[in-house]
Amino acid sequence: MIEKINGLTGVGSVNDVKRHRGAGFGPEGETSADGLAVSAFAREMANISFELSKIPDVREDRVKDLKRQVDEGTYEPNLQSLAGRLIWAGINKIEN
Repeated sequence: MIEKINGLTGVGSVNDVKRHRGAGFGPEGETSADGLAVSAFAREMANISFELSKIPDVREDRVKDLKRQVDEGTYEPNLQSLAGRLIWAGINKIEN
């Protein structure tokens, strides 16, 4: 039934797809056999995404240092910074 509603999913029919013979990988403007043309911007974004994926989600060294400070009783959070971040998160409705 959903297929009968035009434009609902934003996907056009196969007949609307234009095949570009001669477009392929390589520098912009260079052509080869059937394929996909990828802009320099898209390649750069892919490279950035790949490099960012190498960065760990948790900074183990920072966590270890903070645990040490808590255990020693020397941890003193910046309450001004914490309050500011809580207010910012509340305004922007961020929950994590």
